[in-house]
Amino acid sequence: MANERVCKLFMDLYSIALLFRKAIETAIEAGDITYSNMLRFPEGCCGFASDLLQRYLYENGIITFYVSGSYGYGWDNSESHTWLETENKTVIDITGDQYRNKKLRFTEPVYVGTRNNGFHDQFNLDDPVPYQKWEPYGIGKKKEEMYYAILRHLE
Repeated sequence: MANERVCKLFMDLYSIALLFRKAIETAIEAGDITYSNMLRFPEGCCGFASDLLQRYLYENGIITFYVSGSYGYGWDNSESHTWLETENKTVIDITGDQYRNKKLRFTEPVYVGTRNNGFHDQFNLDDPVPYQKWEPYGIGKKKEEMYYAILRHLE
């Protein structure tokens, strides 16, 4: 019975994450997101995408933590990545496929599961950050604009 609940949670989170990622892609294609850092999605967008998804989940009653970490050392040998995790450490990553051609190989565009998967477990993690409301100016204002553009494209 417990395994069934875990499977259902993974499937529900996966469905939400998949729809949210597709909405990001559609908003970019439609020209509704023009912020330069997001135009190469998913490349280099893990922080923004995680922030945006974290807010959506929070507003829908799902508590997550913003998790970031680094792998390796030096200019040519290091990587960093960001994703979300639930209170029970379920990973929600909607930009992992940006690593499809990198040293730390990962090809899943949307991943929901355990951290112990050969990719997420290789990062040295910073402290997890709970959802925090964005400031209404600067980058917070850009996130707000992107967020509402994404919401318009959610199916």
